[in-house]
Amino acid sequence: MNISKKILLSTLVVAGSVASCTSGFDEINEPQNSFTKEQLRGDNYEIAASFPQLQQLIVPAASSGYFQHFSLAGDTWGRFLMSNTKWNNNLSVFRYMHEGWINTPFDILTNFYPEFRKIKEGTQGRGISYAWALINRVGLMHRLTDLYGPIPYTQIEGGNLHVPYDSQEAVYKAMLADLNTAIAEITSYLTVNPTAILMKDQDLVYQGDFRKWVRFANSLKLRIAMRMRYADPATARKAAEEAVSQTYGVITENGDNAILRQKGQSMLWLITQGWNDARVAADLTSYMNGYNDPRRPFYFTATTFPGGGFQGIRSGSTQDGAEYTKYSNVQVGNNDPTILMTASEVAFLKAEAALIGWNMGAATAQSLYEDGIKLSFAQWGVSSAASYLASTATPAAYTDPSGRYSTPAVSSITPRWDSGASTEENLERIITQKWIALWPLGFEAWCEHRRTGYPKFFPLVGTVESAYANMDVANRMPFSRKEYDVNGANIQAAVGLLGGPDNFATKMWWQKKN
Repeated sequence: MNISKKILLSTLVVAGSVASCTSGFDEINEPQNSFTKEQLRGDNYEIAASFPQLQQLIVPAASSGYFQHFSLAGDTWGRFLMSNTKWNNNLSVFRYMHEGWINTPFDILTNFYPEFRKIKEGTQGRGISYAWALINRVGLMHRLTDLYGPIPYTQIEGGNLHVPYDSQEAVYKAMLADLNTAIAEITSYLTVNPTAILMKDQDLVYQGDFRKWVRFANSLKLRIAMRMRYADPATARKAAEEAVSQTYGVITENGDNAILRQKGQSMLWLITQGWNDARVAADLTSYMNGYNDPRRPFYFTATTFPGGGFQGIRSGSTQDGAEYTKYSNVQVGNNDPTILMTASEVAFLKAEAALIGWNMGAATAQSLYEDGIKLSFAQWGVSSAASYLASTATPAAYTDPSGRYSTPAVSSITPRWDSGASTEENLERIITQKWIALWPLGFEAWCEHRRTGYPKFFPLVGTVESAYANMDVANRMPFSRKEYDVNGANIQAAVGLLGGPDNFATKMWWQKKN
């Protein structure tokens, strides 16, 4: 069963049409919102039309941006997918993107900021509409900074895109500030207008339910806080505890999952089914096979090798043509919506925070961990969570159905919680189950592996250049090549903010654990 069918069974996905660009604005009351009814009937038509465009850039709705940002980067390096696209003389998974493709994710800035500026200028940088735009900005920019490191953020709101870059630390703190502004503004509005439904025709995620937007903003704040846990623990703890204790709190149930009903076809379907350019990674199928995970048929198609079952392909392998297509593919439909964030992910974020003693309310790390698994099972319409939580099974060795790249298991972590285990072992347990539940958000899977070292991945196969010989995934993508031509002085300064060369090996600011 494809993604959309399972989501619709478990998640109330409220998705609006964009046919009427101004419908819903008249319901917004002054003074919390800076639009007047007269403005909305005339000059601010373009502002209304900007919101769907912003939302469809959080996860790019265009094939080029999605392919380079998510499929070739996040999905591959997060070990959810392996591409059969071979470039640059079959070098390695670190080098198959030519320079034009390295530019593409950064080009999203040129699409995002003109729309963002329309909203900021039309609202004079205040009110609930601007607050909503800020949430969308953080939704996109936290992915962009986690792809490159330093990016333009605090100085890019004017018409000039060729501006100085901020360090990743500065970007993270600016994103937290933006979220705090947005959360406070929307909460203030909802205090006066608790049942208001706003801009529903412009809202492709929650159809105007801004209570859910506040929960999403708090959940983003929690995600960002945990990302920076090892780099700035004091700031991270403060932000995480604020997020869960705020009036509306974080996403805790599948009915609040952030699901984008994009216009047009699913990009995940296009790449894996339409283009036939990727197959499931062996790491994920091997963990789930070992656990006898009942979510497998909802995540993957069965292999067409003799014996069937679910078998992915090793990262870096060179299978091609007819053999390649026999491996398990993604179970996804042409018009499936795009997952942005789920209650399951948030439960695992809280579990990790509780594990290290941060205040996540009355719940324990174990109960939050178990909630994460239960919520994921419910999201996909799967039963048997209780037996899974009691399981002492371990990840399976990989038996390559082609006979080429079989390899032993790399972890012995179990689904069952172990109260007597070390904090580090239970961190591996949390992140391993979180990684499985993140499907199909490969970008987040990649971030979590870079941040924690978990889950443990199979070694790469195939050709790996000497500069990356000790790496199992890339740490970042090099800066856009075009920036060296059009923003030379600022890009050179940005390289100085990296703490290393502008290549795939230099770590993120927040990669302090490993």
